[in-house]
Amino acid sequence: MQQPGNTALVTGASSGIGAAIARQLAIAGVDLTVVARRRDRLDELVTGLAGPGRGQVDTLVADLTNPASMAEVVARLTDPDRPVDLLVNCAGVGASGPFAEGDFDAYRQVIDLNVTALVELSHAAVTPMRERERGWIMNISSLGGHAPGPGFAVYSATKAFVTSFSESLHEELNSSHVVVTAICPGATHTEFGETGGATGDDLPGFLWQSADQVATEALVATASGKTVRVTGMANRVSAAITTVLPRTANRKIAALVADRL
Repeated sequence: MQQPGNTALVTGASSGIGAAIARQLAIAGVDLTVVARRRDRLDELVTGLAGPGRGQVDTLVADLTNPASMAEVVARLTDPDRPVDLLVNCAGVGASGPFAEGDFDAYRQVIDLNVTALVELSHAAVTPMRERERGWIMNISSLGGHAPGPGFAVYSATKAFVTSFSESLHEELNSSHVVVTAICPGATHTEFGETGGATGDDLPGFLWQSADQVATEALVATASGKTVRVTGMANRVSAAITTVLPRTANRKIAALVADRL
């Protein structure tokens, strides 16, 4: 399978889709810097990635909502002696439940991580990529950004931003040979989904994917220069339907799905 570049930095790499992407890149011989908040989880990941013919893996423990930690990641992305071909913005957090009853600090964290950190890291990566006329940025968005539903107001809005931002940047950087791709998974069996209350018990099995399935599609789409990739055939059908239905209908459908999560 074609890989986007020979070096990569992956945020949110300690579990779920981020860990799956890191594994597949390492197996392909890509040298990695994996970023997450928890050192123990990163150390566990690195142990599992070691093997003959696999890429070198460095770890960077960082909370991307902390300015000092963010500065370390930016420094790694802009290090001229260790160019990063592929940036994977996978770090993210969710919030669910009635908006009025939620904690604003939790909403702020969702925005800081899902939006602000992603934009800052993309900004840091773009300049050296443009200078080299080579680079890929993969932003993990969500099918939830296509159809906002009750109970996920802030989360869905951040993911709608990620998709729109990625599309704009893709066109802006096209002549510089820098590819920006938004990956939009639907329901995925990950720790993220479980902690967000999405267990899959009330959704049909065909709507769910594994983290490895999402990672495979994401890497192929990014290497192929896609702008947006909704992963999973059922999810692509759902996303296509949202483009032809009135937004009122999309909201009603999203509400029905949200009730089952």
